[in-house]
Amino acid sequence: MTKLNDLNAWRIFVSLCRTGSFSDTAADFDIDVSTVSRSIGGLEKALGQDLFSRNSRPLQLTQVGERARSHIVPLLQMHNEMISDLQQGSSQLSGKIRLSLAPGFVTRFMMPMLMEFNVMYPDISFEVGGGGAIQDILQYRSDIAVVTYKPKDARIVSFSRGRNVYVPVASPEYIKKYGMPLHPRDLVNHRVLLYSGTVRNPTKVLVKNGVEEEVVCGNIMKVANILAIRKSVLDGMGLAVDLPLIHCAEEIAAGKLIPILPGWVNPPHECFIITSTSHWRVRRHRIFMEWFRDRLKKFFSQKEDIVRPYWEPPRETVTREV
Repeated sequence: MTKLNDLNAWRIFVSLCRTGSFSDTAADFDIDVSTVSRSIGGLEKALGQDLFSRNSRPLQLTQVGERARSHIVPLLQMHNEMISDLQQGSSQLSGKIRLSLAPGFVTRFMMPMLMEFNVMYPDISFEVGGGGAIQDILQYRSDIAVVTYKPKDARIVSFSRGRNVYVPVASPEYIKKYGMPLHPRDLVNHRVLLYSGTVRNPTKVLVKNGVEEEVVCGNIMKVANILAIRKSVLDGMGLAVDLPLIHCAEEIAAGKLIPILPGWVNPPHECFIITSTSHWRVRRHRIFMEWFRDRLKKFFSQKEDIVRPYWEPPRETVTREV
């Protein structure tokens, strides 16, 4: 059998790409350094080209090595998933699910949901990271993600999980001190805390009855952490034009935050749970995605019900395709 068909040799190659050290890779596999060297040498001999530049320190990939890594990493992942799926059997669900989600949502709401799922499937574990990005899926850093758009990539399987509603809000103390903004042009007289993280695009316009108005602020502070914005608004340090409803519904109901800019909003965005076509073949991923989709729809709908007596959520929802 040609060395090119040796999956273990390719696993050693991927490890060496990560560690940059023959000794560290040998430790990963509990083998001798000479075995690592023979495995890499065998691949290079079969290819007729070098995978690594031996003259550089730390070890660096050649162009051929870079191309090989980009191809082999997803193939090895798919092979691991196939073995895991076959070993699970038809009735037992076990293994790890890696999630990429918005950090603010993870901090406040995710843990109780995962515990709820674990009551039904105690042998499934979770690794929560990322930031809700499609690249986490395409680069095999995560198995499942939630994004604020519908991916057009044919390698992605997606399900709507409901919509994100955004509310312009300020605290009663802030409004008492600086006044109530009624129109986006009033924002030039206010301190605005604007989300600038990676989960979604910054809000540039607000919409009312189909009319768009650019967000132009006199004093703007761009913040990548949505929970920092939430706390600052609650503390009266500024206002937000697009605080996610899930982070302010109870505060609006309790009178701790007040909706501002009557009728002007960043329109709600349809959000999607996504995975790769290869991850979708793994049964535990399918079971969790379908459960998570329904759980999130219920959760986000409940937040709209909480706030409706005090502020009417927009009827129309935007679906972005990326």
